[in-house]
Amino acid sequence: MKNPLSIKDLINLLYQNREVIEMLFGNKDSVNKSEILAREDMTDEKLEKLVMYELIHENNNIIGLDDRITTFIEEFLEIGEVTTSFINDNIQTLTESLKYYRIDSNPKFLRSIKRSLKKINSTTSREVMKLHKNIDDTYKNQDNYVIKLQELDKYKRKRDDIINLIKESEQIVSDAQGFFNTIIDAELSSIVLDLRYTLVRNRDYLNEIQSQIIDYINKIQYQSEIYKKIQRLKELKDYEELKYKTNFVEVVANTKALFFHKRIPLKGRLSLDFLHSDHGFMLTKKVASKLHLLRNTHRKPAGRLAAGFDNSNLEESSSLNITGLVDKFLKTDDDLFQFVMQYQFPEKVGELSLEKRISLYVGISIDFDDKLQINGKFGKMNFVNEKNQNQRVGYAIIKPKKQAHGVKLKAESEMQSGEVQDIVLKDNAIEVETKLSELKTENIAVAEETESKPVKEPKARKKALSKKQKQESEPQSESPDVVLKAENEIPKVDIEISDLDTQHEVLQEKVKEPKSKKPRARSTKLKAPR
Repeated sequence: MKNPLSIKDLINLLYQNREVIEMLFGNKDSVNKSEILAREDMTDEKLEKLVMYELIHENNNIIGLDDRITTFIEEFLEIGEVTTSFINDNIQTLTESLKYYRIDSNPKFLRSIKRSLKKINSTTSREVMKLHKNIDDTYKNQDNYVIKLQELDKYKRKRDDIINLIKESEQIVSDAQGFFNTIIDAELSSIVLDLRYTLVRNRDYLNEIQSQIIDYINKIQYQSEIYKKIQRLKELKDYEELKYKTNFVEVVANTKALFFHKRIPLKGRLSLDFLHSDHGFMLTKKVASKLHLLRNTHRKPAGRLAAGFDNSNLEESSSLNITGLVDKFLKTDDDLFQFVMQYQFPEKVGELSLEKRISLYVGISIDFDDKLQINGKFGKMNFVNEKNQNQRVGYAIIKPKKQAHGVKLKAESEMQSGEVQDIVLKDNAIEVETKLSELKTENIAVAEETESKPVKEPKARKKALSKKQKQESEPQSESPDVVLKAENEIPKVDIEISDLDTQHEVLQEKVKEPKSKKPRARSTKLKAPR
């Protein structure tokens, strides 16, 4: 025997088996017991407990949700079936509650009044929406014209019943408005106001449904008459009497409807963006397969190319000096296009066609854009093609960047000359220092010999004097220039040392000068004394 359930136990059972209850509510027809037991969250004990407390029922291994649980969910979510009897029952309950509250001002009667007003509001709106849905489904999905007319006639009567119930509800609320004003309750006033608005909106909506039902009935009757007429014409056609007992041929001949005209296929062109997309590729592949354009897609790989097949192209590119051509163009003030068109190429290159000259013009404008000036202007040239047709070609006017190019070359030359001059000055300074140290050493040695032997002369001067005496004793067969030359060969040490000191100071000052003050003239290398 089952124990009575408390509210807490009922809520716990519903929560613990919420997924099973949701599945049973969604499958109201039938769910097999084995399907329920196959779930991970369901066991035999849980299923027996739900059956014992009558939350679900079992019949021949078919599990279903209890009607009370189903009704509770449908009413709370406002998704269940609604009939006019529900509205009528709520109206009767509202009338009784108002009468009881006038006799005894008990709060439970006031709660019953509020609940009845809310139910009238919700059930009326749900019934109107359901009526409109049933009318559309019947007209669009019912094939039999007789049944369709009967169904629409039934919905028309139902619509009239709902209109009467709405009028009755409005009358009750209107009569009890004075009584409602005596009750100080904000919630009741809000419910009454909402009900008035809903009833007016539903009544207007039902008027539109009435015109829709009448329109549907007229269309059905018209279609029914056409259907009967078509059946009669088909019968005459089967007996070969259509041409002789009717004017069917004349009517069809005078009809200019588009259906009887020859169909002209429209040829629309797809955009390139669509063809480059994935959907366009699949569509193109499908059309190509229908037209048998994919029969050569699987081909064998090409063989090896013969050696020297591109020698002609290599010879032509090597013979054409593009860099030299650009250097010549930079020295002129002409337009690049006109320069290329009028340029006389060497004999080994040969005469270039118009297409090759245009390709050369485009290549130069791309590869040497840093040396060219594009001002945004355009020019045109008329020419005659191979078919003796006059054509015109447009091109961009491109000029050389002379000023920028000259400044750049000038800066590079100054930089190079300054660097060379620094190197030369440093080399000269090192060489002068070396010679200076050698001569100072020699001068110190000569001074020491002079102090020790004051009468003794330098060895070179004594040799020169002896040579001079010998020449004077001999006959004068040689030229006096030889004597002068010998005298000049005597080293003058003091003078040379002073000159080297002066040169060394000058070089040190030049090396210490900043680069910005370097002379632009060509530097001369200072030579050390011999």
